[in-house]
Amino acid sequence: MKKLLLSTLLFSFVRFLESSYAAESFASLPKETQAKLLKGEVVPLSRRPGESTPADRKYVTMAKLFKATRSEIWEVITDKEETEKFLDGVLESRQIERNDKEIIFEQRTKVGGPKGSYLYTMKYLLTPEVKAEFVYVKGEINDISGGWYILDGPNPDYKLVVYALFIDPGGFAPQAVVKFGMKKTIPSTLTSTEDEVKRRRAGAQ
Repeated sequence: MKKLLLSTLLFSFVRFLESSYAAESFASLPKETQAKLLKGEVVPLSRRPGESTPADRKYVTMAKLFKATRSEIWEVITDKEETEKFLDGVLESRQIERNDKEIIFEQRTKVGGPKGSYLYTMKYLLTPEVKAEFVYVKGEINDISGGWYILDGPNPDYKLVVYALFIDPGGFAPQAVVKFGMKKTIPSTLTSTEDEVKRRRAGAQ
């Protein structure tokens, strides 16, 4: 029964990836995908921006349009002191070190796996207002990596924000199950980030 469930989840996830696309900008996407983004939907992408083919299938990558400037989006996605206040699943977040090229931070998050929540340290590798790719440093998790990407939108008022994530919590959590869960949580991460961008913009006016 467990094998059948895992096979079904894996098949569903592969079909999900096969129906998605890569993006280098809003204009590079198929018209059908553009239409979904313009409706405010979160859409799956087959690979991370700038990634050569074949794609590294370990990542789950999704995108959403934000009505914001690059600097407004960048401020939120690189704020590692306030993350737990606006992202569900982040229980603690603390910046350890920051400079123009990288941010080192520690956070505790809810992740599917035997422990339920994990404390770990990550490093953001920064290309200011373009991308913040992150890598695992140490902690109570096997591995985690991914990135935030800010791409051109359909017009100057909008930016296409892409989030890619890979998590290996360790233990007996199969990747097919972990990825299936991320397919559900990443849209919430993008929407909550957009809401925080809007909240800060309103507060600044």
